[in-house]
Amino acid sequence: MPGVTVDTRAEGGTALQFSRVLVTGASSQIGRFLLPLFARSGIQVTAVSRSGRGPLVKGPRWIAADLSGWVDWSALAPVDAVIHLARLPLLNAHLAAMAELGVRRVLAFSSTSRDTKAESPNPQERVIAAALAGAEEQVAQTCDRLAIAWTLFRPTMIYGAGLDQNVSFIARWLRRSPWFPLAGGGTGRRQPVHAQDLAQACLDALPAQATYGRIYALSGGEILPYRTMVERIGAAIGRQPRFVTLPTGLLRLLLGIACLWPQARHLTPEMADRMNGDLVFDWSAAKRDFGYCPRGFRLEPADLESGGNVPLGGRA
Repeated sequence: MPGVTVDTRAEGGTALQFSRVLVTGASSQIGRFLLPLFARSGIQVTAVSRSGRGPLVKGPRWIAADLSGWVDWSALAPVDAVIHLARLPLLNAHLAAMAELGVRRVLAFSSTSRDTKAESPNPQERVIAAALAGAEEQVAQTCDRLAIAWTLFRPTMIYGAGLDQNVSFIARWLRRSPWFPLAGGGTGRRQPVHAQDLAQACLDALPAQATYGRIYALSGGEILPYRTMVERIGAAIGRQPRFVTLPTGLLRLLLGIACLWPQARHLTPEMADRMNGDLVFDWSAAKRDFGYCPRGFRLEPADLESGGNVPLGGRA
């Protein structure tokens, strides 16, 4: 049977086959790259999204489900593993029903925001960080109780499908105006990570026993200052940013006003503070345990576009 196999016979167990996988949040930017990878690997995928639709990839069976409420999982065929790409706090309530489907393996995504926003002056950001921390603990405890092997990923700033509110937002800004505001020198270091590298991490970690019961930071393969990141984004769309250096307090004020605009609700004054703070994470444990090897921050125009299909070819 096609799929991926982890051999546990050396520890006295039997070989575990992961050929039937449930992917929640499958229409997300990671899902756009993960579904083609699974299709090439011969893995049978049931893809879940709120609309029941997603990128046009051959193979997956799509179902509509809102994980914030009750879901009748009993109607599904048996499932070996779950890749949870939706918000982590939504997962725990569904684990018992998933176990009844035969799930023995769970890979789920948290975020490095769990750490970077834990002490934020912004109460909403602190709530987000606390919710992630609580969800990580709940998922680990529930999976242990249900004898499900779990792995959690904490990615940094994700880009690659034009669906993010960081790299793609900066690109949209630069398309409208060459002027880009910076707090101070914009020297804070960043590690943007491509969604395709995160999708590959799911495929590689799925059968890797070394990842059971572990949490990994998944950052990008290059560390660069915030200002340089903006310059790279501009180069990808043929725009050279003209930086306007502002005092941090003034930029905080402007961001507080800008977030009243519906298309900029994700902005917060604290973003100005972080422009000169390092958000750097070590991914060496992921490399050791399942061969994680992320690319540098090399942008192509397609990385900033949300339309179209993801090709079934190799890594972009």
